[in-house]
Amino acid sequence: MKTDVNGRDSKTDAAYQLLRREILSARLPAGAALRPTALKASYGLGWTPVREALARLEAERLVVYRRNHGFAVAPVSSEELDDLRRARQAIELPLLKEAMENGDANWEAELVAAHHRLLRCKLPVDDPSEEALTQWEQLHAAFHRALLQAAVSKWLLRFQAQIHEQLARHHRVLAILPTLRSKQEGADEAREVLRDAMNPQHHTELLNAVLERNVDKALQLMIEHTGTTMEVFERTSAVQERTSPGQATKLPALRARASERPTTPTKARPKASTASDKIRKTRSA
Repeated sequence: MKTDVNGRDSKTDAAYQLLRREILSARLPAGAALRPTALKASYGLGWTPVREALARLEAERLVVYRRNHGFAVAPVSSEELDDLRRARQAIELPLLKEAMENGDANWEAELVAAHHRLLRCKLPVDDPSEEALTQWEQLHAAFHRALLQAAVSKWLLRFQAQIHEQLARHHRVLAILPTLRSKQEGADEAREVLRDAMNPQHHTELLNAVLERNVDKALQLMIEHTGTTMEVFERTSAVQERTSPGQATKLPALRARASERPTTPTKARPKASTASDKIRKTRSA
């Protein structure tokens, strides 16, 4: 009996991990119906593992259940993206401050290594393949995990991981994939907006502020960085609306709020010193 239970748990976990990956990567698109019969046939899963996996995913808000309709992939929206942005700031800003106060030389070394790997990664705007996008997402996430690794609050770190996964799915569905796949007039302009958002210079500036233990600067850069995806979504949607009226995703509430925010002209960013320079300065001080 014990073997049967363990075997069932193993199959359920495999089904859960598989469906979770499909949802987070948007291969199962937002709003798609998740009928157990279809999932069983498409993925070769058993009835019980499918049902238990869907229940777990519902608890994580990656799946929703509607009466008389059954399970479906959780929808995405501009409102939820903005809500997740605010939640991310509420969680990550104190975590970053905590990490900067507690981080040691080993933490610095891991952070510099994560930044180096991200710098060497090809941007998805230059290679829009699924493999390139997945690699960039993984290395980008690894850099942000490394930033917070020295924080001591385990509960905040758990919340941060959950928010990050929800944000990553919203980023893909609302900003990245529509921009990379668009063949409409103005698509090149939208891709340049995305390129600027993915520019590793943003991460280099953040890294340098963290290594200098400049808390105020690091927190301000993090606030700016967490708002990048919302800006990309708004600007690329504006390009689509201008070049192909009626085709862009509508942003009724957020467009109004965005228009109330003060805008500043984009300035060329000065070349930042390298991470290794900052470490040498810190250690020689």
